[in-house]
Amino acid sequence: MGIRERRDVEKEEMKKKIMDAAMEVIGQEGYEKLSIRKIAAKIEYSPTTIYLYYKDKAEIITDMSDVLYRKVMGEAVAVINEEATLPIDKQVHDILRVFIRELCSEPEMVKAIMHSGLNVVFANDSTDGKPTNPGIDMLDHLVSDGITQKVFRPGIENNSWMIVSALLGFVLSSIGSQLYLFDDFHKHIDDFVEILMGGIKQ
Repeated sequence: MGIRERRDVEKEEMKKKIMDAAMEVIGQEGYEKLSIRKIAAKIEYSPTTIYLYYKDKAEIITDMSDVLYRKVMGEAVAVINEEATLPIDKQVHDILRVFIRELCSEPEMVKAIMHSGLNVVFANDSTDGKPTNPGIDMLDHLVSDGITQKVFRPGIENNSWMIVSALLGFVLSSIGSQLYLFDDFHKHIDDFVEILMGGIKQ
């Protein structure tokens, strides 16, 4: 490993330490009490060092959101690539399951992001009031394909943000109640996704 690669690894490791400390503070005291000074104390570095990586606590939350987004999108794209020949409703079903599963695999990060009150999940430049991002656009495209194939009902175009909102609600409820820790959680995921799919199918 070269010097540059080593520095990149060290940078990512440090950012993870900072995010982990931030999640711990938020879990114990809430986002309002989070500060660069408290994060620095947790990982035994000076606040000046933390500022080399993040300008403020909001940027840490944004970075957490990016980490989760990349994780979910990576798995969703993998589903599309693996299931391209399967029926469109099967593809959408499995993508929704992946969304829930991947977010619930990072419960502390999800709680930190949602409890921050920052609009990092649906932050966008939309001018019509409908949230959008590449993930929502991807889901919109699949739903449109399903409408064309007469698998999904017409009139639901460009409303995937509503599905994502419902998924986030289920994820937060599952994490808050610790339902995600139960052995049969996968069945609850399937049941919830089936309810959502029932709302968009013909």
